Parts: sequence; structure tokens; C-alpha cells
Amino acid sequence: MKPLPLGLRILVFMLTATGAVAAAAQAQMPSGQQLAERLAQADANGDGFLDRAEVADMPRLKRGFDKLDTDRDGRLSRAELQVVGQKLRQRQS
Repeated sequence: MKPLPLGLRILVFMLTATGAVAAAAQAQMPSGQQLAERLAQADANGDGFLDRAEVADMPRLKRGFDKLDTDRDGRLSRAELQVVGQKLRQRQS
């Protein structure tokens, strides 16, 4: 059997790798229940919101806090975080 040309082999590799990355990202997306559990654990004071101190050890939330805090009240609500989750799911579809 004749080997595939290098360009075609690279294309096949890239398509395979892209599919693997997408599958891995989908597998790592937490379920609604997992997300609720993580938020409950992070909500140290139990007020139902995440403030800056509570996300200090969460680099992604800390970095995007101001953008995610759409009502500018200095804390992240479940609704604000659900919007982010929906956007992530849409990007992965």
C-alpha cells in the first residue's frame, strides 16, 4: 500500500486531534449538579453568591470577575454564572 503524502497525513492528524480535543472538552464540562456543588463549596459565607475573596483561588473567575459581574454588585450570582456556562456550551456545540 502506498503511503499518504505528507500534507494529507498532517491534515488527517489535525482533524483527529481536533476531534479528540473537542471530545475531551465536552467530557470536562461539569453537569449542572456538579457546578452547583462546586459553587456551594466555594461560597464560604453561605450567602448564595461568590465575592472576590471567595474566587481568589480560582484563576479564571478571578481574572474575569468584572466582566462576569454584569449587575456590578461586587459578587457573582448563580444566574450570572449560568450565563457563562450557557455560552461555554454553545461554543463547544
